[in-house]
Amino acid sequence: MTPETLASEVSDLASMPDIAIQINNLLSDPNSSAWDIGRLIEQDPGLSAALLRIANSALYNNGIPVNAIDRAVTVVGTREVRDLAFGVSAVEAFEGISNQLITMEDFWYHSLRTAAAARAIEKIGRKRSGGSMFIAGLLHDIGQLVMFSRRPEQSEEALKLSVDRDDGRSTFRAEREIFGFDHTEVGAALAKQWGLPAYVIDAIRFHHQPFSHGKEDDEEANRIEVVASIVHLANTVAVIGEVESTQLDDGPSLREGTLEKLNLVLDDLPEILSISNDTVDELLRVFVPANAA
Repeated sequence: MTPETLASEVSDLASMPDIAIQINNLLSDPNSSAWDIGRLIEQDPGLSAALLRIANSALYNNGIPVNAIDRAVTVVGTREVRDLAFGVSAVEAFEGISNQLITMEDFWYHSLRTAAAARAIEKIGRKRSGGSMFIAGLLHDIGQLVMFSRRPEQSEEALKLSVDRDDGRSTFRAEREIFGFDHTEVGAALAKQWGLPAYVIDAIRFHHQPFSHGKEDDEEANRIEVVASIVHLANTVAVIGEVESTQLDDGPSLREGTLEKLNLVLDDLPEILSISNDTVDELLRVFVPANAA
């Protein structure tokens, strides 16, 4: 068993819909308009509904109802529409794949917290990643969901190993002991099979160890370190928010050099945490239809 073969078991059942890729391509076309993007989105009822939910949510709405898809594209913005397309597609892809170790609401709650924090970190640190760190944050643990659904017994053993031993063992290290690899490798393999951009694959693959990529080319190494460090920090911020804390020590420890790589200092963390806290419930209603009411 390899990360690639395990990921393929899911990608055969849950593929990234073509519409997400089409929207990404259309957004790269300088001649495309909100009307063009709207016509494409209208082909997917689930995505259309999610776009209208977010356009009418407290995140974007100024009190004027938005009922037209092309108007919603304008209100939300093209970059956010791309995030929405990939995010909703990922959530829908796993709707029919059950697991016994975590509820889908809990999984996406943490993922959306991480996504919101990643977007805030990129903005506050003024670090350009070359893509959408929201998507990278949203999908950072997708490999864990693959492992939970396809190998539940071994995944449960790894979870118990990470909890029961009071030796600072993290989940991904416990996974390596049980599987021979961890969820970052599985997630990166799935993202590659889905045809997602390289920066998303790298952020998923190295988000626990952003400086352990083994690349010698300075430009490539820096690119990986930036995207992986953003998600690495965002994951810690998400956990801090989940336990209703404001203390850095209450989340997973950060690798040395993470804040410096992102042009951040400790005093920036309260603002990042506040943004994540303020948006997660609204995002959950948008991305997970069961929470839309």
